[in-house]
Amino acid sequence: MQALEGIRVLDLAPLGPGPHCSQILADLGAGVIKIEPPGPGEGRRAGRLLRLPPDAAIRRDSRTLGLNLKDEAGREVFYRLAATADVVIDGYRPGVVKRLGVDYETVRRIKPDVVYASLSGYGQDGPYGAYVGHDINYQAVTGLLAMTGHSDGPPVIPGNTIADNAGGGMNAVISILAALLVRDRAGVGQYIDMAMVDGLVTMMSLTLDDHLTTGETPRRGETLLTGRYPWYAVYETKDGKHLAVGAIEPWFYENLCRALGREDFVERQYAEGAQRDEIVAAFRAAFLTKTRDEWVAELMPAETCVSPVLDIDEVTRDRHLRHRGLIVETKTADGRCRAQVGAMVKLSETPARVRGPRPRPDEDAAEVLRELGYDDEAIDAMRRAQAIA
Repeated sequence: MQALEGIRVLDLAPLGPGPHCSQILADLGAGVIKIEPPGPGEGRRAGRLLRLPPDAAIRRDSRTLGLNLKDEAGREVFYRLAATADVVIDGYRPGVVKRLGVDYETVRRIKPDVVYASLSGYGQDGPYGAYVGHDINYQAVTGLLAMTGHSDGPPVIPGNTIADNAGGGMNAVISILAALLVRDRAGVGQYIDMAMVDGLVTMMSLTLDDHLTTGETPRRGETLLTGRYPWYAVYETKDGKHLAVGAIEPWFYENLCRALGREDFVERQYAEGAQRDEIVAAFRAAFLTKTRDEWVAELMPAETCVSPVLDIDEVTRDRHLRHRGLIVETKTADGRCRAQVGAMVKLSETPARVRGPRPRPDEDAAEVLRELGYDDEAIDAMRRAQAIA
């Protein structure tokens, strides 16, 4: 048994936080059906970036149905599906689903206890609600971008779409699970307005709360967690690779100083100015004397809060991440072996898991439609009319 076994999710969000949200729900056992446009489209919609192969990790354990929601027959298919759904996820700009006739109010008339989550950048209302954007924009207006980078340089784009994956996708999962719990207790569904900026602001709460308390405006590279001190920083090693050092607690910092042969720095953890610069220079020189992996073997077990900065190819081979099931080996529909990112949730009694390959999208569509009562003749007719893929 899995935690969300028996829960059906309709995913109308082709990109951004929606796929990450539905992937987590699928890993927990939910039956996810992705509703996508029935073809590549034309003009500016051609070559859509997220037309991923069926075995991509973000699509795993989900069925796909190409559905033309602008077509009456396509909408009728959606309505039949909505009557069976526990959760609907919408990733369109505010107002689009209402124009298509698949908004919360419409779906609620079909399924009164449905949990309907709209995922957007700025939210369904407010001064920015109608504006377009991408991850970098949501990072920008929440202070995250301003706090990322060195003090003597411009803001630096993080190496991950944090707004999509965490600000929106993961927080949407939290909201959906809470709404499902309320539904089970009280028998009512509800609407979720999940904005990526909302999620990122809460992720910035430590920095924002400090400003709201002190009135001071922190700047990148000048705070404890952005590189102000030499014991929370990144250092180059002899082989051109890097180490991450996070020895915040005094006892970890002391262990680090002793391991580097600089006991004289122990009492100067919070030194400023020239004394701080002296420690930075000494740490830089010390770390350049050995390779990254030599330092890792020496310092990581020594309670110094040191770890390797892994390149992406190294992440996929890392023995700890493999052990934790975060990189797993799966098989594609044609029997090929394929590694992909595993499930993050670890539950003792109802574990999340990667459940194996899905058939081709056209096979998915036929399967879903037959479950709704359509026969092969009706399915072929809708395909010819381009109501479905």
